[in-house]
Amino acid sequence: MIRKALPSDAQAIAQVHISSWQAAYRDLMPTEYLNALQATLAQRESFWVRSIESSDAGVWVAEWNNQVVGWISVGASRDDDAAGQNIGEVMAIYVLAGNWQTGVGLALWQAGVQHLLEQGYDRLTLWVLARNERAIQFYRRAGCVEEAGSERNLERGGVALVEVRYGLPFAHSAISKTA
Repeated sequence: MIRKALPSDAQAIAQVHISSWQAAYRDLMPTEYLNALQATLAQRESFWVRSIESSDAGVWVAEWNNQVVGWISVGASRDDDAAGQNIGEVMAIYVLAGNWQTGVGLALWQAGVQHLLEQGYDRLTLWVLARNERAIQFYRRAGCVEEAGSERNLERGGVALVEVRYGLPFAHSAISKTA
């Protein structure tokens, strides 16, 4: 079941965030760094309570057997080059590894895209680690295309990483691919 997130979901969202990172990024980031993420649970929970209560972003959760197994956060693009444009952003989407390839991610994606459409955005963007092949394949299947020259560098756990931006125009044909 996909539903709008409640402040009471914040701890579960934070735990899915940590667990998903630990599974998805185990070949991209140091094990020590990923293991240390559990210590950030309370901080992440506080962030999600504030975020959900503020309604700055739309947050949906996926529940399976009354447990949150995934979530998506969408809203106005935070990119500097999006200022003055009508661009939405998938800020994050995470699903527990045990629920990968079950349709949970696609259902969350559809809820997020629908929200952005209802908010009147013309397109969406998202950032993904350049070496995160599982996520890149998911976004490509949803119709997203890498934006040339959009790379940005970041560091996690002492490792230099590269993110690339993908985009999806909200033309009728592009949306039908995700429906």
